[in-house]
Amino acid sequence: MKNKLYFFQVNYPYGKSAHIPYTAGQLAAYAFDDKDVAENYKLEKIFFLRKNVDSVMAEIDEPFIVAFSTYIWNCNYNKTLAKKIKEKYPDCTVVFGGHHVSPGGEMLNECPYIDYLLHGEGEIIFRRLMRALIGLDNAEEIPGISLRTENGILTNPDMISSECNFPSPYLNGYFDDIIKENPDTDFMALIETSRGCPNSCAYCDWSNMKSKIRQFPIERIYGEIEWMMNNKICGLGAADSNFGLFERDEEIADKIIEAKQKGGYPLGFQTSYAKNSSKTVFNIGMKLEKGGMNKGITLSFQSMDETVLDNIGRRNIGIDYYKDLMSLYNKAGISTYTELILGLPGETFESFADGIDTLLNLGQHNSIYIHNCEWLPCSIMGQKNYVERYKIKKSHIPLNQPHREPDDDDNIPEWSEIVTSTYSMDGRDWKKMNLFSFVVQAFHHMGILQFFALYLYNEGICSYKNFYTALLEHFLSRPNTVAGRTFDKISKCLDDVLLEKGTLSCCDERFGKVQWPLEEYAYLCTVYELDKFFDEIADFLSTFRTEKSVFDDLLAFQKTIIKKPFDSEITVKANHNFDSYFNNILDAKPAKLTACRLEKTVKTKPFANWEQYSKVVAWYGRKDGNCTYIKGLNEN
Repeated sequence: MKNKLYFFQVNYPYGKSAHIPYTAGQLAAYAFDDKDVAENYKLEKIFFLRKNVDSVMAEIDEPFIVAFSTYIWNCNYNKTLAKKIKEKYPDCTVVFGGHHVSPGGEMLNECPYIDYLLHGEGEIIFRRLMRALIGLDNAEEIPGISLRTENGILTNPDMISSECNFPSPYLNGYFDDIIKENPDTDFMALIETSRGCPNSCAYCDWSNMKSKIRQFPIERIYGEIEWMMNNKICGLGAADSNFGLFERDEEIADKIIEAKQKGGYPLGFQTSYAKNSSKTVFNIGMKLEKGGMNKGITLSFQSMDETVLDNIGRRNIGIDYYKDLMSLYNKAGISTYTELILGLPGETFESFADGIDTLLNLGQHNSIYIHNCEWLPCSIMGQKNYVERYKIKKSHIPLNQPHREPDDDDNIPEWSEIVTSTYSMDGRDWKKMNLFSFVVQAFHHMGILQFFALYLYNEGICSYKNFYTALLEHFLSRPNTVAGRTFDKISKCLDDVLLEKGTLSCCDERFGKVQWPLEEYAYLCTVYELDKFFDEIADFLSTFRTEKSVFDDLLAFQKTIIKKPFDSEITVKANHNFDSYFNNILDAKPAKLTACRLEKTVKTKPFANWEQYSKVVAWYGRKDGNCTYIKGLNEN
């Protein structure tokens, strides 16, 4: 009778959507490619959803090995389940791997029910461990492993991996049962076209990986893309750190688009693009856009401040190059988004706000995603000397994973460690940065007051930084208004985070059972009472030096152009050329406002309810800049 292996790579569902457990399948595919492993073991099941622990225990029978892929969203769940399994089956071997397994063997002291820790890339280590457990290898000689010995805990140095010719879990059938048993689930899947990262960014848990970049065989990649098509995979992502770094990545994008055209799937494609964006990335973006598969090209910065970049070991693309790229993408109609990380050591409120102002000046009006810095134990930032050097302090809060559905029956909390203080930033600064970021993301990039801000900047009346700083102060000083109430609530959420008793998200039944990031929550609450908001905000907007005829016209235009849930069509009427004026600004072209009669109608499809609108526009549509009808005006 063969030894039974159970694998756990569990995550929360996202409505009807779920992730295929790629890592578990990848490790299993490589392990069972070994003749001795295949003869002595049987893979009983891969668990991929967080299920009630007692119901999971009922599905397990006499396990020989239970292996857990561990990250932020399942660490405590895995520990809880592993402990129960060990109590019931004391002879079972419990193995933990993944990015949330800290360097060294401390987790073995904390969790006596865990037998082995695997550090770094897992395929070779896990296969050797499986062989060792049946007497065909020596566990103490395996690199990148922590285990208990007679002399205490042993942690071997990480393996410097160069192999990449692994068998595919998709093509070898490791997910076939998951697909068959869950016919109503919209699956999201990952492929790897390359592995490794040339950068060593301190905040990233790829930063300590000791391996060079290498490419997976093209035949495997093409076969997996066809598998995605045949199995109707909705969302496809590449787990690469720098997709577009190699010329062949353009050919891979062609295959993905071809699969959708041929079989209807996958519906969309998303990845982390090469940091120094290239012609290859641009060509990929063009093709994905034409194929209706682009989920936004990342133009990543993380910070605009040189001191911060030195502290985190990162180099950005040049400002002039970024400006040229923005112009190129805007003119081609390709959606881009820029990522920043809030709370990096060296950042101050002024440097942070100035950085956002610079990006807006350079033409990034489609989307800026601002993420709070999450402290990760396997990153360079996770090391004790780095924490002490930059005086990093963290808030221990409930899991910061936006858009998941809360499960009232799930009583195993997961946690995030958010950096809320450094040598250059205290808690008050952190809170002020967040509030400013929410105003910019909700009211500029999601469109509520974007066209006012564009007009004021283009006409030399007010900078973006000054406009949104004043707007935030206006909201906070008027807690009884639509936006004032929302930002008062958000402000209290941030206070609670600093006290380690709150979260960076809100759940509101009006918009569905979803954990909304605070900027999307601010957007939704404002649009929900849009008429009242514009009645209240008019006095603030009138304080800027704007000719009355332009002001009245622009106010009506700004309100009309926002995408609302129950519109079947909108008609824009104005006495100025707002359609060409704002589209020219967004396309980085010269724009001159002139008096003329404008009347255009945009046909649209109403949403069934606020929940559908919230997901499609505020969640899915942000990276595509689909929160307003401005693009539709250009098409009429």
